[in-house]
Amino acid sequence: MYFYDKLRDMRKMKGFTIRELADRSGVSAAYISQLENGNRGIPSPDVLMKLSEGLNTSYSELMDIAGYLESSQANQQFESNPVNLRRFLRENELMFDGFILTPEDKEWVERMLTVLFWKERQSNKSTESEPSS
Repeated sequence: MYFYDKLRDMRKMKGFTIRELADRSGVSAAYISQLENGNRGIPSPDVLMKLSEGLNTSYSELMDIAGYLESSQANQQFESNPVNLRRFLRENELMFDGFILTPEDKEWVERMLTVLFWKERQSNKSTESEPSS
């Protein structure tokens, strides 16, 4: 499968029209259409970064699909180097759907993640403390 097929499949899987992806990514609809129709070559890493933000998918996945990375190299990067998400939220300027997150926004995201994973931690603690028969 070619890059343009995979890009179109990813966009459709997310439920976006070409216009919506253009609005979300800042890449023109005409250029995205040309990419998906195979009328343009592989986009630059800068364009792939914008598309990854618009598709809400990982940049390394698009770089891999485009042929800039070897699959094992992209996967190994994330498996061997986990990132502390709390620290990442606090120390980086972040954007979501084209909006830069304020310190208050990032604090809310951190709180939501804490609640989300608190339930998981509680269920793990209860299964660890149950006596085995």
